[in-house]
Amino acid sequence: MSRPTTQLCHSARARFDRGSVILFVLGLVLLTSFMLMRFIDRAHTELLTEAKHGQQVPLRHEAYSALQITFAVLEDIAAIDEGLHSPNQGWGEPLDYFDYTPTEGIELSITVEDESAKLSLANTDAETLTTLLTTMEVLNSDAERIADAILAWSRPDYAAQFRESEANTYLRRNPALILPQRSLRTFDELRLMPAVLEILCDENGNWNEIGRRFLDNISLLPFEFINLNTGRADVLSALGIDDTNMRALEDRRLNDGREPPRPYYNLADAGAELGNLPDTDRFGTDAQVLRITINASQGGRVYKLVAIVRSGEAQQGPARPDSPEADAPEPTSEPRPWTRNSIDSPFQILDIRENPGS
Repeated sequence: MSRPTTQLCHSARARFDRGSVILFVLGLVLLTSFMLMRFIDRAHTELLTEAKHGQQVPLRHEAYSALQITFAVLEDIAAIDEGLHSPNQGWGEPLDYFDYTPTEGIELSITVEDESAKLSLANTDAETLTTLLTTMEVLNSDAERIADAILAWSRPDYAAQFRESEANTYLRRNPALILPQRSLRTFDELRLMPAVLEILCDENGNWNEIGRRFLDNISLLPFEFINLNTGRADVLSALGIDDTNMRALEDRRLNDGREPPRPYYNLADAGAELGNLPDTDRFGTDAQVLRITINASQGGRVYKLVAIVRSGEAQQGPARPDSPEADAPEPTSEPRPWTRNSIDSPFQILDIRENPGS
């Protein structure tokens, strides 16, 4: 016998209600699971970040301690020799000079590079840039295009000689570019210039061999003189140093176990040995700007610190607190809250970067 219609309707409604409740519960379970997974992922990321930060603290402390040691070495040598002229004075190997042993388990390396061995793009001219590039076997016509592009990009009072370097040419690009007409801040800006991209880069936009050689001989930092004690061969050649004097300078820098020769303390020293130097005011014998690169590593962890300091004009920089008598601080168990202003140095600190490029 068939059920009454009313009973069938109630039965269907009950099944529908039960199904709705099940779907609701499943939805809550799914939402809760999703939120829980998001929470776990976020907690995992935060824990990894905290763990990485905690592992970096001793490396950072060691790197900044090494920077203080480097400053102490530079100050000591500058006081003894009345200036910083050549890495052969000892400042090229500050850890050896100071006889410093890093904290157990941490490996430490320091390189001190004289930026004034290069050509400063901020203080050069079209002729010198063109000559430098032709020294690297770039065609003279191409070298003139590159020099024109760099000066049009970086000098507000420079009139472009080639159409490709004019402001309107950059405005017609997609996307449009406005010439900054200020000194370059990164080498990547060079690849925005058509002449540079065409001649000094490969088909993928990466620096080719000549491009890398060019970068190795130029600096974005402003300084007046090229240091004869450390000057790059291409730069010195571009400024008129002949082959005979170039060989004499290279022989002085040979690291063949001999006692390194006394650096040139002034241009009179250089002239006495080399003879007549080119009639230019671009040469000096002091390291004016130094790039200090420190790598501290432990296991698979690496911490990098790069500091740019000016030595020749240190006294003209902002007033700094009195520093101790050329003595580096002893490492302590409590990491010091290092900042640019907390570093004791008689030198003008132009820039400090931690883990650049990471």
